[in-house]
Amino acid sequence: MTRGQGDKEQGSRGAGEHSPFSILHSYMRRWGLRLRAAESLTWGPWGAAAGLGLGLALALAARLWPLLAARWLAGLAALLTLAGVMVGLMIVWVRPRPLAALARVFDRRFGLAERLTTALEIDSGHLRATQAMARAQLADTLDAARGIDPGTLLPLRAPRRALAALGVLAAALALLLWLPNPQEVVLLQRAAMRAAVEEQIEELGAARQEVAGAEGLTEADREALLGALEEATRALDEGRATPEEAVAALSEAEQALAALQDHEAAGVRAGLEQAAGEMADSELTRDIAEALTLGDYRQAARALAAYSGTKGQVLTRAEELELARELAQAAKALAESNPTLAEQLAQAAEAIEHGDVAEARQVIQEAAREIGQAGERVQRQETVEHTLSQLQEGREQIAQASGTQPGAGQIAQQGGSQSGQPGGEQPGVGQQTQPGGEQPGAGQQTQPGHHEDAGTGAPYDQVYVPYRLDEQGQRVDVGRQGEGGEPTGDKPLPPPLPPYRGDGGGGTASVPYRDVYAGYAAQAGAALEGSYIPLGLKQYVRDYFSSLEP
Repeated sequence: MTRGQGDKEQGSRGAGEHSPFSILHSYMRRWGLRLRAAESLTWGPWGAAAGLGLGLALALAARLWPLLAARWLAGLAALLTLAGVMVGLMIVWVRPRPLAALARVFDRRFGLAERLTTALEIDSGHLRATQAMARAQLADTLDAARGIDPGTLLPLRAPRRALAALGVLAAALALLLWLPNPQEVVLLQRAAMRAAVEEQIEELGAARQEVAGAEGLTEADREALLGALEEATRALDEGRATPEEAVAALSEAEQALAALQDHEAAGVRAGLEQAAGEMADSELTRDIAEALTLGDYRQAARALAAYSGTKGQVLTRAEELELARELAQAAKALAESNPTLAEQLAQAAEAIEHGDVAEARQVIQEAAREIGQAGERVQRQETVEHTLSQLQEGREQIAQASGTQPGAGQIAQQGGSQSGQPGGEQPGVGQQTQPGGEQPGAGQQTQPGHHEDAGTGAPYDQVYVPYRLDEQGQRVDVGRQGEGGEPTGDKPLPPPLPPYRGDGGGGTASVPYRDVYAGYAAQAGAALEGSYIPLGLKQYVRDYFSSLEP
Protein backbone atom coordinates (compact mmCIF):
# COMPACT_ATOMS: atom_id res chain seq x y z
CA MET A 1 0.00 0.00 0.00
CA THR A 2 1.33 3.44 -0.94
CA ARG A 3 1.41 6.47 1.33
CA GLY A 4 -1.30 8.17 -0.68
CA GLN A 5 -3.67 5.23 -0.36
CA GLY A 6 -3.20 5.16 3.44
CA ASP A 7 -3.91 8.88 3.76
CA LYS A 8 -7.00 8.44 1.64
CA GLU A 9 -8.40 5.65 3.85
CA GLN A 10 -7.62 7.62 7.06
CA GLY A 11 -9.46 10.60 5.64
CA SER A 12 -12.45 8.38 4.82
CA ARG A 13 -12.57 7.08 8.42
CA GLY A 14 -12.31 10.63 9.77
CA ALA A 15 -15.08 11.76 7.53
CA GLY A 16 -17.20 8.75 8.64
CA GLU A 17 -16.73 9.63 12.28
CA HIS A 18 -18.08 13.12 11.67
CA SER A 19 -20.79 12.06 9.24
CA PRO A 20 -24.32 13.45 9.70
CA PHE A 21 -25.62 10.09 10.92
CA SER A 22 -22.88 9.79 13.59
CA ILE A 23 -23.74 13.28 14.80
CA LEU A 24 -27.42 12.31 14.97
CA HIS A 25 -26.51 9.15 16.94
CA SER A 26 -24.49 11.17 19.47
CA TYR A 27 -27.49 13.46 19.99
CA MET A 28 -29.71 10.49 20.66
CA ARG A 29 -27.23 8.90 23.12
CA ARG A 30 -27.03 12.11 25.16
CA TRP A 31 -30.79 12.41 25.14
CA GLY A 32 -31.03 8.76 26.18
CA LEU A 33 -28.98 9.42 29.33
CA ARG A 34 -31.13 12.42 30.11
CA LEU A 35 -34.25 10.33 29.56
CA ARG A 36 -33.02 7.61 31.96
CA ALA A 37 -32.22 10.24 34.61
CA ALA A 38 -35.69 11.76 34.26
CA GLU A 39 -37.35 8.35 34.39
CA SER A 40 -35.32 7.49 37.52
CA LEU A 41 -37.05 10.32 39.34
CA THR A 42 -40.35 8.80 38.29
CA TRP A 43 -39.75 5.10 38.82
CA GLY A 44 -37.74 5.57 42.04
CA PRO A 45 -40.51 7.26 44.06
CA TRP A 46 -43.13 4.90 42.71
CA GLY A 47 -40.92 1.95 43.65
CA ALA A 48 -40.45 3.42 47.11
CA ALA A 49 -44.22 3.85 47.41
CA ALA A 50 -44.73 0.22 46.40
CA GLY A 51 -42.20 -1.02 49.02
CA LEU A 52 -43.69 1.23 51.69
CA GLY A 53 -47.12 -0.10 50.79
CA LEU A 54 -45.92 -3.65 51.42
CA GLY A 55 -44.53 -2.51 54.77
CA LEU A 56 -47.88 -0.93 55.62
CA ALA A 57 -49.67 -4.15 54.71
CA LEU A 58 -47.34 -6.09 57.03
CA ALA A 59 -47.98 -3.58 59.82
CA LEU A 60 -51.73 -4.06 59.37
CA ALA A 61 -51.33 -7.83 59.39
CA ALA A 62 -49.15 -7.58 62.52
CA ARG A 63 -52.13 -6.08 64.34
CA LEU A 64 -54.19 -9.15 63.53
CA TRP A 65 -51.55 -11.84 64.01
CA PRO A 66 -48.38 -11.83 66.15
CA LEU A 67 -45.87 -11.43 63.33
CA LEU A 68 -43.19 -8.89 64.27
CA ALA A 69 -42.52 -6.25 66.88
CA ALA A 70 -42.81 -2.56 65.97
CA ARG A 71 -39.06 -1.99 65.71
CA TRP A 72 -38.67 -4.96 63.38
CA LEU A 73 -41.62 -3.79 61.29
CA ALA A 74 -40.03 -0.35 60.96
CA GLY A 75 -36.75 -1.87 59.84
CA LEU A 76 -38.47 -4.23 57.41
CA ALA A 77 -40.53 -1.37 55.95
CA ALA A 78 -37.34 0.63 55.40
CA LEU A 79 -35.74 -2.32 53.64
CA LEU A 80 -38.82 -2.82 51.44
CA THR A 81 -38.80 0.87 50.56
CA LEU A 82 -35.15 0.73 49.60
CA ALA A 83 -35.78 -2.43 47.61
CA GLY A 84 -38.62 -0.71 45.75
CA VAL A 85 -36.32 2.19 44.83
CA MET A 86 -33.64 -0.22 43.61
CA VAL A 87 -36.14 -2.16 41.49
CA GLY A 88 -37.42 1.06 39.94
CA LEU A 89 -33.88 2.21 39.09
CA MET A 90 -33.00 -1.18 37.66
CA ILE A 91 -36.03 -1.03 35.37
CA VAL A 92 -34.80 2.33 34.07
CA TRP A 93 -31.06 1.66 33.72
CA VAL A 94 -30.81 -2.07 33.05
CA ARG A 95 -33.53 -2.37 30.44
CA PRO A 96 -32.00 -2.12 26.93
CA ARG A 97 -33.19 0.86 24.80
CA PRO A 98 -32.50 0.44 21.03
CA LEU A 99 -32.02 3.57 18.91
CA ALA A 100 -35.25 2.87 17.02
CA ALA A 101 -37.21 2.84 20.31
CA LEU A 102 -35.44 5.98 21.49
CA ALA A 103 -36.23 7.67 18.15
CA ARG A 104 -39.94 7.02 18.60
CA VAL A 105 -39.81 8.35 22.20
CA PHE A 106 -37.92 11.51 21.23
CA ASP A 107 -40.12 12.14 18.17
CA ARG A 108 -43.11 12.10 20.52
CA ARG A 109 -41.48 14.00 23.41
CA PHE A 110 -39.77 16.68 21.28
CA GLY A 111 -42.48 17.04 18.60
CA LEU A 112 -40.08 16.11 15.74
CA ALA A 113 -42.85 14.70 13.53
CA GLU A 114 -41.15 11.34 12.97
CA ARG A 115 -37.92 12.94 11.73
CA LEU A 116 -35.64 10.73 13.85
CA THR A 117 -37.51 7.55 12.98
CA THR A 118 -37.41 8.37 9.23
CA ALA A 119 -33.69 9.20 9.31
CA LEU A 120 -32.85 5.90 11.06
CA GLU A 121 -34.95 3.88 8.60
CA ILE A 122 -33.23 5.57 5.64
CA ASP A 123 -29.85 4.91 7.22
CA SER A 124 -30.67 1.23 7.85
CA GLY A 125 -32.11 0.72 4.34
CA HIS A 126 -35.61 -0.05 5.52
CA LEU A 127 -36.85 3.03 3.72
CA ARG A 128 -35.63 3.67 0.17
CA ALA A 129 -35.01 7.24 -0.92
CA THR A 130 -32.91 9.00 -3.48
CA GLN A 131 -29.55 10.33 -2.36
CA ALA A 132 -30.66 13.91 -2.65
CA MET A 133 -33.82 13.25 -0.67
CA ALA A 134 -31.88 11.38 2.01
CA ARG A 135 -29.39 14.23 2.42
CA ALA A 136 -32.20 16.76 2.61
CA GLN A 137 -34.13 14.74 5.20
CA LEU A 138 -31.03 14.22 7.33
CA ALA A 139 -30.10 17.88 7.18
CA ASP A 140 -33.61 18.83 8.26
CA THR A 141 -33.44 16.35 11.14
CA LEU A 142 -30.07 17.72 12.32
CA ASP A 143 -31.35 21.27 12.16
CA ALA A 144 -34.33 20.28 14.31
CA ALA A 145 -32.07 18.36 16.75
CA ARG A 146 -29.80 21.36 17.23
CA GLY A 147 -32.78 23.39 18.40
CA ILE A 148 -33.81 20.85 21.08
CA ASP A 149 -33.30 21.84 24.76
CA PRO A 150 -33.40 18.52 26.72
CA GLY A 151 -33.27 20.33 30.05
CA THR A 152 -36.65 21.89 29.32
CA LEU A 153 -38.28 19.01 27.48
CA LEU A 154 -36.92 16.30 29.89
CA PRO A 155 -37.08 17.96 33.33
CA LEU A 156 -35.50 16.19 36.30
CA ARG A 157 -38.35 16.25 38.80
CA ALA A 158 -40.36 13.61 40.63
CA PRO A 159 -44.09 13.30 39.95
CA ARG A 160 -46.28 14.90 42.57
CA ARG A 161 -48.60 11.91 42.75
CA ALA A 162 -45.74 9.61 43.66
CA LEU A 163 -44.50 11.98 46.34
CA ALA A 164 -48.04 12.40 47.72
CA ALA A 165 -48.58 8.65 47.80
CA LEU A 166 -45.21 8.18 49.48
CA GLY A 167 -46.06 10.74 52.16
CA VAL A 168 -49.49 9.27 52.88
CA LEU A 169 -48.09 5.76 53.18
CA ALA A 170 -45.27 6.92 55.43
CA ALA A 171 -47.69 8.77 57.72
CA ALA A 172 -50.02 5.77 57.91
CA LEU A 173 -47.13 3.42 58.69
CA ALA A 174 -45.77 5.74 61.38
CA LEU A 175 -49.23 5.93 62.96
CA LEU A 176 -49.60 2.16 62.99
CA LEU A 177 -46.18 1.70 64.54
CA TRP A 178 -46.86 4.37 67.16
CA LEU A 179 -50.26 3.11 68.28
CA PRO A 180 -50.22 0.29 70.87
CA ASN A 181 -50.42 -3.12 69.26
CA PRO A 182 -52.20 -5.85 71.27
CA GLN A 183 -50.10 -8.47 69.49
CA GLU A 184 -46.97 -7.05 71.14
CA VAL A 185 -47.98 -8.81 74.36
CA VAL A 186 -48.13 -12.13 72.52
CA LEU A 187 -44.74 -11.50 70.96
CA LEU A 188 -43.23 -10.65 74.35
CA GLN A 189 -44.72 -13.79 75.82
CA ARG A 190 -43.27 -15.86 72.99
CA ALA A 191 -39.84 -14.30 73.48
CA ALA A 192 -40.01 -14.89 77.21
CA MET A 193 -41.20 -18.41 76.52
CA ARG A 194 -38.23 -19.13 74.26
CA ALA A 195 -35.81 -17.65 76.80
CA ALA A 196 -37.38 -19.68 79.61
CA VAL A 197 -37.24 -22.88 77.58
CA GLU A 198 -33.59 -22.33 76.65
CA GLU A 199 -32.73 -21.59 80.26
CA GLN A 200 -34.61 -24.67 81.40
CA ILE A 201 -32.79 -26.86 78.87
CA GLU A 202 -29.48 -25.66 80.31
CA GLU A 203 -30.67 -26.29 83.85
CA LEU A 204 -31.87 -29.77 82.92
CA GLY A 205 -28.43 -30.50 81.46
CA ALA A 206 -26.80 -29.38 84.70
CA ALA A 207 -29.30 -31.49 86.66
CA ARG A 208 -28.41 -34.57 84.59
CA GLN A 209 -24.74 -34.08 85.37
CA GLU A 210 -25.53 -33.65 89.04
CA VAL A 211 -27.67 -36.78 89.14
CA ALA A 212 -25.03 -38.75 87.24
CA GLY A 213 -22.45 -38.00 89.94
CA ALA A 214 -24.78 -38.02 92.97
CA GLU A 215 -24.02 -40.37 95.85
CA GLY A 216 -26.53 -42.54 97.62
CA LEU A 217 -28.50 -43.47 94.48
CA THR A 218 -29.08 -46.97 93.29
CA GLU A 219 -28.58 -47.63 89.61
CA ALA A 220 -32.31 -48.06 89.13
CA ASP A 221 -33.06 -44.71 90.77
CA ARG A 222 -30.27 -43.04 88.83
CA GLU A 223 -31.60 -44.38 85.53
CA ALA A 224 -35.13 -43.30 86.43
CA LEU A 225 -33.98 -39.77 87.26
CA LEU A 226 -31.83 -39.47 84.16
CA GLY A 227 -34.57 -40.90 81.95
CA ALA A 228 -37.16 -38.42 83.22
CA LEU A 229 -34.76 -35.50 82.77
CA GLU A 230 -33.77 -36.61 79.27
CA GLU A 231 -37.41 -37.01 78.27
CA ALA A 232 -38.21 -33.53 79.53
CA THR A 233 -35.18 -32.08 77.73
CA ARG A 234 -36.17 -33.80 74.49
CA ALA A 235 -39.71 -32.41 74.73
CA LEU A 236 -38.38 -28.88 75.23
CA ASP A 237 -35.56 -29.12 72.69
CA GLU A 238 -37.81 -30.09 69.80
CA GLY A 239 -38.82 -26.45 69.43
CA ARG A 240 -42.29 -27.39 68.21
CA ALA A 241 -43.91 -27.67 71.63
CA THR A 242 -46.51 -25.15 72.63
CA PRO A 243 -46.26 -23.55 76.09
CA GLU A 244 -48.96 -25.91 77.34
CA GLU A 245 -47.06 -28.92 75.99
CA ALA A 246 -43.80 -27.71 77.53
CA VAL A 247 -45.46 -27.26 80.92
CA ALA A 248 -47.12 -30.67 80.56
CA ALA A 249 -43.78 -32.33 79.72
CA LEU A 250 -42.15 -30.92 82.84
CA SER A 251 -45.20 -31.84 84.92
CA GLU A 252 -45.04 -35.42 83.69
CA ALA A 253 -41.35 -35.61 84.57
CA GLU A 254 -42.14 -34.10 87.97
CA GLN A 255 -44.85 -36.66 88.64
CA ALA A 256 -42.57 -39.50 87.53
CA LEU A 257 -39.86 -38.38 89.93
CA ALA A 258 -42.32 -37.75 92.76
CA ALA A 259 -42.83 -41.52 92.96
CA LEU A 260 -39.17 -41.89 94.00
CA GLN A 261 -39.59 -39.73 97.09
CA ASP A 262 -38.91 -41.15 100.53
CA HIS A 263 -41.10 -39.13 102.86
CA GLU A 264 -39.52 -40.64 105.95
CA ALA A 265 -36.03 -39.50 104.93
CA ALA A 266 -36.65 -36.05 106.40
CA GLY A 267 -37.24 -37.61 109.79
CA VAL A 268 -34.10 -39.69 109.42
CA ARG A 269 -32.10 -36.58 108.60
CA ALA A 270 -33.59 -34.69 111.56
CA GLY A 271 -32.76 -37.58 113.84
CA LEU A 272 -29.15 -37.72 112.66
CA GLU A 273 -28.84 -33.97 113.18
CA GLN A 274 -30.23 -34.26 116.69
CA ALA A 275 -27.88 -37.14 117.40
CA ALA A 276 -25.02 -34.96 116.17
CA GLY A 277 -26.08 -32.30 118.66
CA GLU A 278 -26.01 -34.86 121.45
CA MET A 279 -22.50 -36.06 120.55
CA ALA A 280 -20.96 -32.65 119.85
CA ASP A 281 -19.96 -32.01 123.48
CA SER A 282 -17.35 -34.78 123.65
CA GLU A 283 -13.92 -34.99 122.05
CA LEU A 284 -14.47 -38.68 121.42
CA THR A 285 -17.55 -38.16 119.20
CA ARG A 286 -17.02 -34.61 117.95
CA ASP A 287 -15.74 -35.80 114.56
CA ILE A 288 -18.86 -37.93 114.15
CA ALA A 289 -21.08 -34.99 115.10
CA GLU A 290 -19.35 -32.60 112.71
CA ALA A 291 -19.61 -35.06 109.82
CA LEU A 292 -23.32 -35.60 110.50
CA THR A 293 -23.92 -31.86 110.72
CA LEU A 294 -22.20 -31.29 107.38
CA GLY A 295 -24.11 -34.15 105.76
CA ASP A 296 -20.95 -36.21 105.20
CA TYR A 297 -22.50 -39.46 106.33
CA ARG A 298 -19.72 -41.65 104.95
CA GLN A 299 -17.17 -39.81 107.04
CA ALA A 300 -19.44 -40.12 110.07
CA ALA A 301 -19.71 -43.86 109.49
CA ARG A 302 -15.92 -44.16 109.16
CA ALA A 303 -15.39 -42.14 112.34
CA LEU A 304 -17.77 -44.38 114.28
CA ALA A 305 -16.34 -47.56 112.74
CA ALA A 306 -12.88 -46.51 113.97
CA TYR A 307 -13.99 -47.52 117.48
CA SER A 308 -14.70 -51.06 116.26
CA GLY A 309 -11.11 -51.72 115.15
CA THR A 310 -8.08 -52.93 117.05
CA LYS A 311 -5.65 -50.31 115.77
CA GLY A 312 -5.02 -46.89 117.17
CA GLN A 313 -4.83 -45.52 120.68
CA VAL A 314 -6.42 -47.63 123.42
CA LEU A 315 -9.18 -45.86 125.37
CA THR A 316 -9.04 -45.61 129.10
CA ARG A 317 -11.93 -46.87 131.16
CA ALA A 318 -13.13 -43.31 131.75
CA GLU A 319 -13.05 -42.61 128.02
CA GLU A 320 -14.95 -45.84 127.35
CA LEU A 321 -17.67 -44.81 129.78
CA GLU A 322 -17.80 -41.33 128.21
CA LEU A 323 -18.17 -42.93 124.77
CA ALA A 324 -20.94 -45.13 126.13
CA ARG A 325 -22.79 -42.07 127.48
CA GLU A 326 -22.53 -40.28 124.13
CA LEU A 327 -23.77 -43.33 122.25
CA ALA A 328 -26.67 -43.73 124.69
CA GLN A 329 -27.67 -40.07 124.24
CA ALA A 330 -27.53 -40.47 120.45
CA ALA A 331 -29.66 -43.60 120.73
CA LYS A 332 -32.35 -41.63 122.60
CA ALA A 333 -32.29 -38.94 119.91
CA LEU A 334 -32.73 -41.57 117.18
CA ALA A 335 -35.41 -43.60 118.96
CA GLU A 336 -38.28 -42.28 116.81
CA SER A 337 -36.59 -41.55 113.46
CA ASN A 338 -34.33 -44.64 113.20
CA PRO A 339 -35.18 -47.36 115.77
CA THR A 340 -32.70 -49.81 114.27
CA LEU A 341 -29.74 -47.47 114.62
CA ALA A 342 -30.95 -46.39 118.05
CA GLU A 343 -31.07 -49.97 119.23
CA GLN A 344 -27.58 -50.69 117.90
CA LEU A 345 -26.11 -47.62 119.60
CA ALA A 346 -27.88 -48.51 122.85
CA GLN A 347 -26.51 -52.07 122.68
CA ALA A 348 -23.02 -50.75 122.01
CA ALA A 349 -23.28 -48.40 125.01
CA GLU A 350 -24.52 -51.23 127.24
CA ALA A 351 -21.75 -53.55 126.04
CA ILE A 352 -19.12 -50.90 126.77
CA GLU A 353 -20.52 -50.33 130.26
CA HIS A 354 -20.40 -54.09 130.94
CA GLY A 355 -16.86 -54.28 129.62
CA ASP A 356 -17.77 -56.59 126.72
CA VAL A 357 -15.33 -55.07 124.19
CA ALA A 358 -15.81 -57.73 121.50
CA GLU A 359 -19.57 -57.31 121.42
CA ALA A 360 -19.23 -53.52 121.55
CA ARG A 361 -16.93 -53.54 118.53
CA GLN A 362 -19.29 -55.76 116.56
CA VAL A 363 -22.36 -53.65 117.35
CA ILE A 364 -20.47 -50.41 116.60
CA GLN A 365 -19.49 -51.84 113.21
CA GLU A 366 -23.14 -52.62 112.48
CA ALA A 367 -24.17 -49.14 113.64
CA ALA A 368 -21.58 -47.57 111.34
CA ARG A 369 -23.02 -49.47 108.39
CA GLU A 370 -26.51 -48.38 109.43
CA ILE A 371 -25.37 -44.72 109.52
CA GLY A 372 -23.95 -45.13 106.03
CA GLN A 373 -27.19 -46.60 104.78
CA ALA A 374 -29.25 -43.91 106.49
CA GLY A 375 -26.97 -41.28 104.95
CA GLU A 376 -27.47 -42.79 101.50
CA ARG A 377 -31.19 -42.70 102.10
CA VAL A 378 -31.04 -39.02 103.06
CA GLN A 379 -28.76 -38.14 100.12
CA ARG A 380 -31.04 -40.00 97.74
CA GLN A 381 -34.05 -38.02 98.98
CA GLU A 382 -32.11 -34.75 98.79
CA THR A 383 -31.16 -35.48 95.18
CA VAL A 384 -34.76 -36.33 94.29
CA GLU A 385 -36.07 -33.22 96.04
CA HIS A 386 -33.49 -30.98 94.41
CA THR A 387 -34.28 -32.39 90.98
CA LEU A 388 -38.00 -32.02 91.57
CA SER A 389 -37.48 -28.46 92.76
CA GLN A 390 -35.56 -27.63 89.56
CA LEU A 391 -38.33 -29.13 87.42
CA GLN A 392 -40.95 -27.22 89.35
CA GLU A 393 -39.08 -23.92 89.08
CA GLY A 394 -38.62 -24.44 85.35
CA ARG A 395 -42.28 -25.30 84.88
CA GLU A 396 -43.34 -22.21 86.81
CA GLN A 397 -40.98 -20.00 84.80
CA ILE A 398 -42.33 -21.31 81.50
CA ALA A 399 -45.91 -21.02 82.72
CA GLN A 400 -45.39 -17.44 83.88
CA ALA A 401 -43.55 -16.48 80.68
CA SER A 402 -46.29 -17.90 78.47
CA GLY A 403 -49.22 -16.79 80.62
CA THR A 404 -50.43 -20.36 81.21
CA GLN A 405 -50.20 -20.24 85.01
CA PRO A 406 -52.87 -22.50 86.56
CA GLY A 407 -55.77 -20.69 88.13
CA ALA A 408 -56.32 -20.29 91.82
CA GLY A 409 -59.14 -22.80 91.79
CA GLN A 410 -56.95 -25.45 90.25
CA ILE A 411 -54.19 -24.80 92.77
CA ALA A 412 -56.61 -24.88 95.66
CA GLN A 413 -58.04 -28.15 94.41
CA GLN A 414 -54.58 -29.66 94.12
CA GLY A 415 -53.70 -28.45 97.60
CA GLY A 416 -56.88 -29.89 99.05
CA SER A 417 -56.33 -33.28 97.48
CA GLN A 418 -52.90 -33.56 99.07
CA SER A 419 -53.60 -32.17 102.51
CA GLY A 420 -53.65 -34.36 105.52
CA GLN A 421 -57.04 -33.18 106.70
CA PRO A 422 -60.23 -35.04 105.95
CA GLY A 423 -61.70 -33.92 102.73
CA GLY A 424 -58.64 -31.83 101.99
CA GLU A 425 -59.98 -28.86 103.97
CA GLN A 426 -57.57 -26.13 104.95
CA PRO A 427 -58.07 -23.16 107.26
CA GLY A 428 -58.96 -20.02 105.36
CA VAL A 429 -56.41 -17.33 104.67
CA GLY A 430 -56.17 -15.05 107.68
CA GLN A 431 -57.53 -17.62 110.15
CA GLN A 432 -55.76 -18.15 113.45
CA THR A 433 -56.12 -20.91 116.01
CA GLN A 434 -57.84 -19.91 119.18
CA PRO A 435 -56.83 -21.28 122.54
CA GLY A 436 -59.77 -23.63 122.59
CA GLY A 437 -58.67 -25.26 119.35
CA GLU A 438 -61.54 -23.75 117.37
CA GLN A 439 -61.01 -22.17 113.99
CA PRO A 440 -62.58 -18.75 113.52
CA GLY A 441 -63.96 -17.66 110.20
CA ALA A 442 -61.89 -16.15 107.41
CA GLY A 443 -60.36 -12.89 108.42
CA GLN A 444 -61.18 -13.32 112.15
CA GLN A 445 -58.49 -12.85 114.79
CA THR A 446 -58.02 -13.93 118.37
CA GLN A 447 -57.69 -10.35 119.64
CA PRO A 448 -59.32 -7.08 118.65
CA GLY A 449 -57.21 -4.43 117.08
CA HIS A 450 -56.01 -3.14 113.75
CA HIS A 451 -53.40 -4.36 111.35
CA GLU A 452 -50.81 -1.80 110.38
CA ASP A 453 -51.06 -3.01 106.79
CA ALA A 454 -54.75 -2.14 106.64
CA GLY A 455 -53.93 1.48 105.90
CA THR A 456 -55.53 2.82 109.09
CA GLY A 457 -52.34 3.94 110.76
CA ALA A 458 -53.53 2.39 114.02
CA PRO A 459 -51.18 0.24 116.12
CA TYR A 460 -50.74 -3.29 114.87
CA ASP A 461 -52.03 -6.34 116.72
CA GLN A 462 -50.01 -8.01 119.42
CA VAL A 463 -49.08 -11.65 118.82
CA TYR A 464 -49.74 -14.01 121.68
CA VAL A 465 -46.62 -16.00 122.62
CA PRO A 466 -47.60 -18.97 124.83
CA TYR A 467 -45.39 -20.90 127.18
CA ARG A 468 -45.86 -23.43 129.99
CA LEU A 469 -44.76 -23.51 133.61
CA ASP A 470 -43.45 -26.56 135.43
CA GLU A 471 -44.31 -27.51 139.00
CA GLN A 472 -41.68 -25.11 140.38
CA GLY A 473 -43.07 -22.23 138.34
CA GLN A 474 -40.17 -22.17 135.87
CA ARG A 475 -40.82 -21.48 132.19
CA VAL A 476 -40.33 -24.42 129.81
CA ASP A 477 -40.52 -24.57 126.01
CA VAL A 478 -43.31 -26.70 124.63
CA GLY A 479 -42.70 -28.84 121.58
CA ARG A 480 -42.33 -32.31 120.27
CA GLN A 481 -39.15 -34.20 120.79
CA GLY A 482 -36.75 -33.35 118.01
CA GLU A 483 -38.20 -29.92 117.34
CA GLY A 484 -36.34 -27.85 119.91
CA GLY A 485 -38.66 -28.39 122.90
CA GLU A 486 -38.71 -30.77 125.82
CA PRO A 487 -40.97 -33.84 125.55
CA THR A 488 -44.14 -33.33 127.50
CA GLY A 489 -44.91 -36.99 128.08
CA ASP A 490 -48.35 -37.88 129.39
CA LYS A 491 -48.58 -35.09 131.96
CA PRO A 492 -51.47 -32.70 131.38
CA LEU A 493 -50.46 -29.17 130.59
CA PRO A 494 -51.84 -26.19 132.46
CA PRO A 495 -54.13 -23.91 130.48
CA PRO A 496 -52.55 -20.83 128.92
CA LEU A 497 -52.81 -17.55 130.74
CA PRO A 498 -54.86 -14.77 129.16
CA PRO A 499 -53.02 -12.33 126.90
CA TYR A 500 -51.24 -9.42 128.45
CA ARG A 501 -53.54 -6.39 128.58
CA GLY A 502 -51.03 -3.79 129.72
CA ASP A 503 -53.15 -2.85 132.78
CA GLY A 504 -50.94 -4.39 135.41
CA GLY A 505 -53.13 -7.44 135.76
CA GLY A 506 -50.41 -9.84 134.72
CA GLY A 507 -50.51 -12.28 131.85
CA THR A 508 -48.24 -13.78 129.24
CA ALA A 509 -45.69 -12.06 127.09
CA SER A 510 -46.60 -10.53 123.74
CA VAL A 511 -44.45 -9.06 120.96
CA PRO A 512 -45.22 -6.77 118.03
CA TYR A 513 -46.38 -8.46 114.86
CA ARG A 514 -43.64 -6.83 112.79
CA ASP A 515 -40.94 -8.23 115.09
CA VAL A 516 -41.98 -11.84 114.77
CA TYR A 517 -42.89 -11.63 111.07
CA ALA A 518 -39.30 -11.12 109.90
CA GLY A 519 -38.11 -14.38 111.42
CA TYR A 520 -41.13 -16.33 110.18
CA ALA A 521 -40.77 -14.90 106.68
CA ALA A 522 -37.07 -15.85 106.54
CA GLN A 523 -37.84 -19.43 107.59
CA ALA A 524 -40.73 -19.66 105.13
CA GLY A 525 -38.57 -18.33 102.28
CA ALA A 526 -35.79 -20.79 103.05
CA ALA A 527 -38.29 -23.65 103.13
CA LEU A 528 -39.83 -22.59 99.82
CA GLU A 529 -36.48 -22.38 98.04
CA GLY A 530 -34.86 -25.43 99.59
CA SER A 531 -37.62 -28.02 99.46
CA TYR A 532 -39.99 -29.50 96.93
CA ILE A 533 -43.63 -28.44 97.13
CA PRO A 534 -45.64 -30.44 94.57
CA LEU A 535 -48.06 -29.46 91.84
CA GLY A 536 -47.64 -25.72 91.81
CA LEU A 537 -48.39 -25.10 95.47
CA LYS A 538 -45.19 -23.13 95.97
CA GLN A 539 -46.65 -19.99 94.42
CA TYR A 540 -49.83 -20.49 96.44
CA VAL A 541 -47.86 -20.68 99.69
CA ARG A 542 -45.70 -17.72 98.65
CA ASP A 543 -48.81 -15.64 97.97
CA TYR A 544 -50.21 -16.63 101.36
CA PHE A 545 -47.13 -15.42 103.21
CA SER A 546 -47.04 -12.28 101.10
CA SER A 547 -50.57 -11.49 102.20
CA LEU A 548 -49.39 -11.61 105.83
CA GLU A 549 -46.64 -9.06 105.28
CA PRO A 550 -47.03 -6.03 107.60
